[in-house]
Amino acid sequence: MDHLQRVGIQQLGDLKAVFTREWPKYCKEYYCLDTFLELHKKDDQLKEVQVYALHNLELGLFVIVDHYQIFLGVLEAEKSERLLKESLLKLNLCGGEQFASMPKRYFNVANDIIQAKNLKINLDSVTLSLVLSKEEALLFQLEPPAGFSLQPVDIKDAQVINDHWEWSEPDSLSLIHRQILYDTSVGLYTKETKELVAWCIRASDGLLAILKVKESYKRRGFGQLIVKAFSRQEALLGRDTITEVVPENEASLSLFTKLGFKVNDQCHWLITEPSKGD
Repeated sequence: MDHLQRVGIQQLGDLKAVFTREWPKYCKEYYCLDTFLELHKKDDQLKEVQVYALHNLELGLFVIVDHYQIFLGVLEAEKSERLLKESLLKLNLCGGEQFASMPKRYFNVANDIIQAKNLKINLDSVTLSLVLSKEEALLFQLEPPAGFSLQPVDIKDAQVINDHWEWSEPDSLSLIHRQILYDTSVGLYTKETKELVAWCIRASDGLLAILKVKESYKRRGFGQLIVKAFSRQEALLGRDTITEVVPENEASLSLFTKLGFKVNDQCHWLITEPSKGD
């Protein structure tokens, strides 16, 4: 049997090609690998990131542990569920971990692992995975209103983003800081005061994430403008844009679907309770 082993982040490049099959079925896995490879180009240390894979890369099985987040992937096959379960059982999970942005085909395995390790689920959040092709994104026209400018988010605004994020965690500021430094982000700033009024960043798993418009600037089309700018920037880099929306968030779902995003999958965010004393 193939055994899960620690590998270098640069080796994930060989895995990316595996997940181009049946596109866009595995686009989440593909862009997760793509993002960590891009991060590695900017920071070849990434000390908090641990990458595991099988020697036989054709199976596509990988597990990435990034701080408290766990990302995983494997091609659907007769033995893939068993191999994934055996691999996850070897991880040292003690509570407080987050199985992040996980396509529903992995839910049963992750849930079984959580039960096997006597952990408790603190949150099971269901989201819809949406995709916009790079061809469609390139058609977007960007016209910031007078007095505002679109630009990459300034690193000094990482704290502002974390403070406004409803899912912020004790360690989330460092993740936001890293993504702003090393990957795609878009912010809308006032020209006069340089105030950040709307933003989104490319998260560790490749998602258009943390989309936000400050309360006093809502209902002016800024959210749509930010999504267009981000998606066009991704398209110029040769990438489709992926994101996730909670089904109950009708406003966000409407925004993305009006811009051409298509529902591709259902995902889960499984968060385990921290162990006592953490």
